[in-house]
Amino acid sequence: MLRACFAVVVTLVFGVAGPTRAQTPVQDGQWSSLFSLPLIGIHSCLLPTGRVLIFSTEHGVPGIHAWVLDPVTLALTDVPPPAGWNLDCAGHSFLPDGRLLVAGGTLQFNPLRGSKRAALFDPYSEQWLPIEDMDDGRWYPTNVTLPDGRIVTMSGVDGTTGALNPDIERWDPNGSSNWELIGQRLMPDYPNLHVMPTGLVFRSGPDTQTETFNPATYTWTPIAATNASARYEAPSVLLPPTLSRVMLMGGYVEPSGTPTNSVEIIDLASPSPVWTIAPHMQSRRIQHNAVLLPDGKVLVVGGRRNAPGGTADSVMVPEIFDPATSTWDAVAPHQVARMYHSTALLLPDGSVLVAGGDYHPSGEIYSPPYLFGSARPTIDSAPAAIAYGDSLSMSFSAGSGPYTITLVSLSAVTHSNNMTQRYVRLGQVLASGTVSVPAPANANLAPPGFYMLFVVDGAGVPSVSRMVRVLTRFGDFNQDGAVNAADRDSFEMCFTGPNAGTLPPRCEPGDFDADVDIDCDDWSRFVAAWTASGDPTPLASCQSTGVVPNASIGPHVVLAAPRPNPSHGAIRFEYTLGVESAVQLSVHDIAGRTVAPLVNEVRSAGSHAHDWNSLDRGSRRAAPGVYFALLVADGRTHSRRFVLSE
Repeated sequence: MLRACFAVVVTLVFGVAGPTRAQTPVQDGQWSSLFSLPLIGIHSCLLPTGRVLIFSTEHGVPGIHAWVLDPVTLALTDVPPPAGWNLDCAGHSFLPDGRLLVAGGTLQFNPLRGSKRAALFDPYSEQWLPIEDMDDGRWYPTNVTLPDGRIVTMSGVDGTTGALNPDIERWDPNGSSNWELIGQRLMPDYPNLHVMPTGLVFRSGPDTQTETFNPATYTWTPIAATNASARYEAPSVLLPPTLSRVMLMGGYVEPSGTPTNSVEIIDLASPSPVWTIAPHMQSRRIQHNAVLLPDGKVLVVGGRRNAPGGTADSVMVPEIFDPATSTWDAVAPHQVARMYHSTALLLPDGSVLVAGGDYHPSGEIYSPPYLFGSARPTIDSAPAAIAYGDSLSMSFSAGSGPYTITLVSLSAVTHSNNMTQRYVRLGQVLASGTVSVPAPANANLAPPGFYMLFVVDGAGVPSVSRMVRVLTRFGDFNQDGAVNAADRDSFEMCFTGPNAGTLPPRCEPGDFDADVDIDCDDWSRFVAAWTASGDPTPLASCQSTGVVPNASIGPHVVLAAPRPNPSHGAIRFEYTLGVESAVQLSVHDIAGRTVAPLVNEVRSAGSHAHDWNSLDRGSRRAAPGVYFALLVADGRTHSRRFVLSE
């Protein structure tokens, strides 16, 4: 049965109002005040900036909408999706560079057809970039980011016949023909997909048959049938602290639609994996969400306890599952029914954003009990990026140990299906201060991309997280697994010299020594990391002595701050040359793509200025967003960041 995006739900609240004991924040957590949103939170995705992209269509707010929410200030930024695309009921997951790939959506209703459109959302410029269409439409597809950084999308209702789309397509951010058909498999819409430590993709439902997909050979292997005959409209999680166990909770079986409170777990590290019944939730649920918390527990929130259609029996009381004790604990109730088309995700400060549900354009933030106990650990320093097989060195201050250091991936959730959620335990240390723990050994354990780094003390209290990018290797700017000529060009573009103090995220793969600059020390490591044949073309800034002293950065070439900044139109770039030099001046977007070449000629010593009218090389107005002015002169590369506004 296809569960229509446009179904109307009437909400009525029944059941218990919360734990039967007296409620206290230290035992039950606490909810913020409700806040209004200009849309229904059907799709919610945490960005590497700590902000949340929310998008939806109709269901209580007419029209197609996309907004970015600052969960700290509750400020909202309108980010309209590409014109003519209804991206509601799409799939989404993150690329290694932090951009979100959104695929599919709704082409039409009556008869229902899926859209084949797709786009990237840039979290830094907060702009949409349409990409190639898929081969056919997908309504209710699932995306999964593979260990090699490519994204696979599966299932969904097609755009031609209204049947389920069996095609498996893969998008390669470094490819020339990006969407590639790699196989076929008929499966229910919004399948649950998880990357396992073996590199295989495990499908855990929503029907009873579970199986693995090998992305190297494009083959499928049946694993085991679930105890429940199906679990539609229910979440699936990789159960902490390992990455080999998968837990299913709740859901319903067609055609009756009767929800269950049953739970089952499978351990794929077992020689003969089987689904085992686990302690049940206290409430039957469908249309609920499950959130992995930094202490390794699982928060289940929202849903309804009766079949779809008619008057809804809303579940208002969340529950927290503790994998260490296999127990469920009811906690403080939320204030609005969060059922069909609701979302929930972990925020960088350890709280949980809950939003949406049909006809509920609002959100609320849950602070779990761990935020009301002892003082929180504080991360004093941590790298912006780490590579597989390296060590993660950091410092933190806290009360009592031992301390668990974890990575939690950024969520991209819709329709009870969080397509990117992952908890990666790095290690445990006994004392605070400066410590070192192993980074993930390989991409099977933590696919490349951005993660929240938490320190959790002995009482289960987490720090506020730091955003950390997990790389295939340093020097590999495009994360294609090699360090070659394309990366050499990116290194030169990102070169800052010593003591830069800030780096755009696209340049983090070049900061080998984690000192927030890209200088000749990094260049020597880049040369050592080179994987292509021969040697990289020498970098002029790092020839002769191999080190560029601080005093020599600038006397010969100075690129002033662009002005005005931000700019609503024309912007001026001023630079000074100490000697006559060949000059290249150009404008690039946040991904490093050339937007407008401005100067390519020899200029005399002295001061120069160039006014840019904000038109790209195709004479079109450049979209609002973050850009970089790049000046190459006298063998050195300099860049300045600026913003084009509406």
